[in-house]
Amino acid sequence: MRFLVFVLGIIYPCTDLVYAQIGIGTSNPQGALHVDGAKDNSTSETLSAVQISNDVVVSKTTGFIGVGVLTPLVKLDMRSQGAENSLGLNTTTMTAADAGAGAVRYDIANVPVGAKIEVSDGSVWHKAYIAPQKVVIVARKVSSQSITQNTATNISNWNVVRDMSSSFDGTSGVFTAPRNGTYTFLLTFNFNGAVINDGTRVESQFYNTTTNTVLASVYKTFGQSMTGTSDDANSTRSTQAGGSSTVTLTLTAGTKVVTRLWHNLISSGSIGLRVTTNPSDPTNPDDGFNNLTIIEH
Repeated sequence: MRFLVFVLGIIYPCTDLVYAQIGIGTSNPQGALHVDGAKDNSTSETLSAVQISNDVVVSKTTGFIGVGVLTPLVKLDMRSQGAENSLGLNTTTMTAADAGAGAVRYDIANVPVGAKIEVSDGSVWHKAYIAPQKVVIVARKVSSQSITQNTATNISNWNVVRDMSSSFDGTSGVFTAPRNGTYTFLLTFNFNGAVINDGTRVESQFYNTTTNTVLASVYKTFGQSMTGTSDDANSTRSTQAGGSSTVTLTLTAGTKVVTRLWHNLISSGSIGLRVTTNPSDPTNPDDGFNNLTIIEH
């Protein structure tokens, strides 16, 4: 009889251990296995987000693992409220077939050479592609600027309406290509009224500020301003010169491009760009004449 009691005394504690929740660094385990990395959990049933963020939990119902998550929804769930929700991967020399479909690796050596994440489909490693945020820039001139005759002048102090890639400096007017690619620039311009000389031109330039070279230029020529007839005493009248330029450039990452204007419309001096005196009023007759759009293909 005493032997039977001794045996039962061994069996029952073992049975309790099998179904117990195990806590490491915590006396308040929330799963089948609960590791409190920072040992900062309270002894109550409720844990704060900060306390949970450094814990590892194995769900007692699903067996799923939560890193900083008490109730993991997938086999490995790292979507905690902490700031360090990243997953570290390394490379492998295993073939895609050996690794199996769904395996993921970090690779730098294989073609194409360079850092990339690859996923196995069971036979081939495929590079995981994430489309970058393409360049879409819309800017307009709402501050006055004069363009001196026979001097290529950078157009600066743009009012940036949209810049989805944060690659345009409105103050300097410099665009920096975020990656190798093809970019289309559309520039519209309009000057204040002046007496335009016959046979003159305006040149729109797209200028590399690093190499100090003109990547592309577009010309527009002008005749004499409304040459008078005998009915109006053969006088010439003030008029406005304007136009638009569209160029498509293939740029490497980091290339800096600014739009410039050059003209010889008048005999001397400078002409101001036509801008509104009230940018908040879209019905102002001087609004919307000088604009720049840049689009990445």
